[in-house]
Amino acid sequence: MGKNYQPRMFLNLADESEEIRFIKDVLKSPLDLASDIIKYLFEDDLCSLKEKLDVIKGFSAGITRSEQFSSEYALASYYPLMFAFHQKVQSSYRARQGKILEKIIMEILKHYVKCDIVPQKASKMRDELKDIFHAKIPNLDVDAMGIMTSDEKAIVIQLRSRDDTGGTTAKASLVDLLKELLRINKTPDYEILYLVCVWDKRQSTQKHSTIKKMYSSLQDVVKLDKRQFFDELSYGIDLKQNIRLKMAYGTDEIMKSFFQWSGSKDERILNSIAEVSKLIEHWDDLWISYAIASIEIGINSLLKQSNIELLNSKCRKLNTTFDYSSYPALVNSIDVMLQDLIPMWNEDSIPFHALSDKVHYIRDLLYLKACYEK
Repeated sequence: MGKNYQPRMFLNLADESEEIRFIKDVLKSPLDLASDIIKYLFEDDLCSLKEKLDVIKGFSAGITRSEQFSSEYALASYYPLMFAFHQKVQSSYRARQGKILEKIIMEILKHYVKCDIVPQKASKMRDELKDIFHAKIPNLDVDAMGIMTSDEKAIVIQLRSRDDTGGTTAKASLVDLLKELLRINKTPDYEILYLVCVWDKRQSTQKHSTIKKMYSSLQDVVKLDKRQFFDELSYGIDLKQNIRLKMAYGTDEIMKSFFQWSGSKDERILNSIAEVSKLIEHWDDLWISYAIASIEIGINSLLKQSNIELLNSKCRKLNTTFDYSSYPALVNSIDVMLQDLIPMWNEDSIPFHALSDKVHYIRDLLYLKACYEK
């Protein structure tokens, strides 16, 4: 049953294999966001987001103006909640995207580069640096770190998804920690590679500006030839004994830097980002919950209906339950429930023309309901 339906992989429902645990660890932050959206949906609490809008949005986003017409124009009543919801999700996701990249880098350092110490928290990374420098480390950001104790070397990573989103302060901050490490004026026990990484190199117009700000920031603590800094940063520059700075622009350069630093002959390191990215791309929790919530806001505002309420009501009449004993069993129980629901769904509440789209929408609602109830 259900062999003609699109496959779904909801990580929040999946069986806990080693691979799934790995994927869930990397995607923990966006998975939490998906869970929040599902909770808003099934607790009928989306309207609370509108109440959290600050007063500035009243005039700067047109919220106050739209509310003036909300009692007599459905589009006007739809706008404030639609705006609040998308602002909530997008602002939350922006903060979470960096966490995903950090987790990918940590997993690569651990499983591909074979670092024996890969701290998961910035505080732990600073503790490791404290031991290496035998000095107090300032409370500054560090995105990832790997240590090879046998080779007495460490890699300290500052990671940006792209370098065209931050201003001059953000660009200079990439070397804030490095500047403080240099000011300690001690030779670290381990060789330190301080690697500044920009994940997406497509927007390369800011590269020169980023390097310029890094150079300007470091001028206070070390004497650097400007031309040499610009020419050699991509290859690595020795700033002091056992402290080296390098910039990697794009995932190919990042992995090449990891490969060279590791001293390994395992060329899987060079393809590790592609391998991990491929492994974690087949999941449905966030896009389905986000898309359905967006549609349900419109249905509720414009048609005064709720497919969540309709689903819950019909499921109570069926008096059936989800089978959580395994993921295949859960999928089967969802497909059985779907077959019972289809003849009962008389309401014209799903805004698709194709019958297959309507059926898949109900099926995806069941997956979200299973996530919520679990």
